[in-house]
Amino acid sequence: MTRAPGALACIALACSAPACARGARTGATGADAIVYLRSNVRDAQVWVDGKFVAPLSALGGGLAIEPGLHRVELRHEDYFSSYLELQVARAERKKVALDMAAILP
Repeated sequence: MTRAPGALACIALACSAPACARGARTGATGADAIVYLRSNVRDAQVWVDGKFVAPLSALGGGLAIEPGLHRVELRHEDYFSSYLELQVARAERKKVALDMAAILP
């Protein structure tokens, strides 16, 4: 599961050591909301509150974020970025679809 506490992001993949940003903890706490992202671009990069989190394909277990308002963005060099403002409550589970439009040549 990947944890994005506030503006900080942390990734923990099952087969590798966790990589964390500036003192963020690995794993979710009981207060964290879990967001399950779905998109038409599987290799898009996920950003939360302006900080890179992980490729979308690495978030199989969802994205753990602290309760509150967050900007969730998907980026890919061949697509227009797509984002949404997401309000999540303590321990909430939320499924979100965020599709991207291809950049035409």
